[in-house]
Amino acid sequence: MLTVGPLLGAVTWGAWLGWDRTASYDVVTGTIQSPYVTLQVLGCALSVGTVTAVLTALGRPVAGTAGVALGFWLVWTVDAASRDDSGLFVVGSVLLAFGLALGTSVAAAVGWGMRSVADAVRRRRAGDS
Repeated sequence: MLTVGPLLGAVTWGAWLGWDRTASYDVVTGTIQSPYVTLQVLGCALSVGTVTAVLTALGRPVAGTAGVALGFWLVWTVDAASRDDSGLFVVGSVLLAFGLALGTSVAAAVGWGMRSVADAVRRRRAGDS
């Protein structure tokens, strides 16, 4: 079961960012962005947060937090390393690791809260029966 989080993290990266290799005009910022546009990254971040929260709510906090972050970070880093001749991908990788650690921790806290509320509702319903 420990492979679910990393797998979902990698799949989320692939679904949102892994296929895009072209420059795009971003209507939000009015600039040419390469390779990702603002809304694409926002959708990716929300997906990572949702996957993390759901895994945590289902009782898999390690898979939700560390697993999703590790899977996403690993495929992003490998992809960036394969396309960067300057070595600057290392800076991006470190910044991404910190951002993922923070973001998935917040999402896991939300998921844990959802789990706690669901448990309380179940206990209350069981008491009402």
